[in-house]
Amino acid sequence: MNDLSCIQNVKEVHTDPYPYVCVEGALPEARYKELCETFPMELVTSTDPHDGGICYRYKMKECQQEAPPAIWQDFFAYHTSPEYFSACIELFAPSIEKYYSSDTVRNFLRGHVTTRDVDNSGQYVTDCQFVVHEPVDQTGTSRTPHVDNPVEIYAGLLYMRLPGDTAQGGNFTVHRTTGEITEVNKSLGRQVDDHLHVPHYEVPYEANNFCMFLNVKNSVHGVTPRIAPSMRRRSINIIGEFNGNGKMWKVKEIKNK
Repeated sequence: MNDLSCIQNVKEVHTDPYPYVCVEGALPEARYKELCETFPMELVTSTDPHDGGICYRYKMKECQQEAPPAIWQDFFAYHTSPEYFSACIELFAPSIEKYYSSDTVRNFLRGHVTTRDVDNSGQYVTDCQFVVHEPVDQTGTSRTPHVDNPVEIYAGLLYMRLPGDTAQGGNFTVHRTTGEITEVNKSLGRQVDDHLHVPHYEVPYEANNFCMFLNVKNSVHGVTPRIAPSMRRRSINIIGEFNGNGKMWKVKEIKNK
């Protein structure tokens, strides 16, 4: 397996309350150090911010226009490749069979995979993104428990905490559902009502920690508030999804008036 792969050290796929993995020390120390030392902060923060001016995203599409350092080009190329897509499907295959069918696994593995907004000809598309949050108050970098877009198949998150960052929080949270999710609020990022979930597990926002989940209907997750942050929060998002009409699940999506 590629030595930049975020799943090379996965030992177990957790299935309770839904399929996910979490790894401390996801990448070899030397490779992670090289990625940290070449993180293109200036390039990422030169883009227009999102979420009220506190979050910067630099996607694979932007990398085609102005490329990051060579090791990051390799990292992004691998994590958007058909090889990585297939590795993730194989990792989650038992769970995909349980929630869907063995035919679903075969369809994923046989399908044409391309990079989102670079080549949209694929049946499935992938993306990799630099994500940088400004050091704002507790509410600014938190995400209330929610589900992702149902076109998403899997989502991964590599934490790249800066040395000297003393803030608390910013952890990825896995939630257990306590009832059936019949609707989500799309206007609030597909937020799930509080009475339908309880916290189950937290993946600490620490350097070289990686988490990834299969996007099934009950994959409720969030991010805890950061307390007293003084440094930017760095992470990498890795995504695989349907390109077209495919969805992992269906539920009513409401919008605020």
